[in-house]
Amino acid sequence: MSFYSAKSISFSYSNKPILNNVTLDIKEGSIVSLLGPNGTGKST
Repeated sequence: MSFYSAKSISFSYSNKPILNNVTLDIKEGSIVSLLGPNGTGKST
């Protein structure tokens, strides 16, 4: 069973595609981490 699911995510920044039709499916009980440099919007 999925705890979190997002489908068909697309995102562009300054007219450059960053994500194109991405699907994210996190299963219940999974451990997930989001990594990136300071000041890049990981918590927003």
